[in-house]
Amino acid sequence: MSLEEFHISKQVLDRFCIAGINYHKADAATRGLFSITNEAFATLGKSAKAAGLKSVFVVSTCNRTEIYGFAESVMQLVELLVPHTHGDKAAFYECGYFKNGEEALQHLFNVSAGLDSQILGDYEILGQLKRAVDTARGQHLIGPVMDRMLNFAFQASKKIKTDTNLSDGTVSVSFAAIELLQNIKEITQKKVLIIGAGKFGVNVCKNLNTYLPDTSVTIMNRTDAVAKQIASDHGIHFASYAEKAAAIHASDIVIVCTNAGEPMVVPEHVAPGTKKLFLDLSVPVNVHPHIRQMDQVTVIDVDEISNTILDKTLAKRKAEIPRALTIIAHFKGEFLGWLRDHHYALHLKTWKNKLSEIDLMQTGVCEFYKDKELISETERVIRAQKAVKQLAVNLKVRHDKGCQFISSINDYLQLL
Repeated sequence: MSLEEFHISKQVLDRFCIAGINYHKADAATRGLFSITNEAFATLGKSAKAAGLKSVFVVSTCNRTEIYGFAESVMQLVELLVPHTHGDKAAFYECGYFKNGEEALQHLFNVSAGLDSQILGDYEILGQLKRAVDTARGQHLIGPVMDRMLNFAFQASKKIKTDTNLSDGTVSVSFAAIELLQNIKEITQKKVLIIGAGKFGVNVCKNLNTYLPDTSVTIMNRTDAVAKQIASDHGIHFASYAEKAAAIHASDIVIVCTNAGEPMVVPEHVAPGTKKLFLDLSVPVNVHPHIRQMDQVTVIDVDEISNTILDKTLAKRKAEIPRALTIIAHFKGEFLGWLRDHHYALHLKTWKNKLSEIDLMQTGVCEFYKDKELISETERVIRAQKAVKQLAVNLKVRHDKGCQFISSINDYLQLL
């Protein structure tokens, strides 16, 4: 890439910004303050459009909340995001990170490949990222440059998934919870209650059916009909949400997968002296902190669950990082090449318009001088296409654009 081409790409790339908060510096409770729903993003999207932003999306998971976009500065994205969460700017500035340009591009590729996941190689993040993009696309907030950038990031992620061992072993928090349960003595004799029937809860159900098929499982949800349908689909038991206290009392293990803003399991739900294990996969945490202090009760939150299985696969996955980064470097290069050509496309569009003007002028001259023969419309189109193709080649190998346009016009006129 020439120096000029580098500057062309850099000017566009410098406007690509990311502001986020994740597990690196913020605990689950703090991250929960900045989680954002699709409904909140709908309002955020309107604010983005009002601010003149054309490409913005937000990834909000149990491990991170990140806003991506093309903006004047990364702080513009912070000002856009924070008012639509339960957090405040001071906490975000303290725990957050702010990137633009090459650093932001690398971060996007790393996130989509699972290199920045709490569990290295967690491939579930790619689906979460794609859903966030689809939500933004539904509001017409994914422009052509962002769209192509994401396309290359997704290609890199797929290549890493298929050509490396970065995702071997446990790849998600929901499966990490199952792996933890597999180590419990006489697990098949335990009664498991799942509270929450969203995507996370469904994944837990699937994994329980697959890896612990002999364990008794019951599910409940704030909307009974949803839980009842999932129970039917997966061949497990259903309990009404109104019977939450009784269901908790009857269970040995309670897996909480809700996304409520306040604890859904409180001390009143747990009989004193009852031996229980709570796996809180929620962000923010949905098991009241006081339950940790109760006798015979163990509470493990999403951060602790991740850490219990991380050491088993970390060494093997770390060895794959160089291969993954090589793949990312290739697809980043492909994107930057596309970005350069996209810039040239603007010149070519201008050139096509100029040719149309020249055609009109030439036709007028020929009609004035009757001895000049008019060329056909088909021939003009063919000649114009040749001139545009030649200009496209010149733009990639020569950099004096003014001279290129003059040269191309002269060449075209020689054809007439």
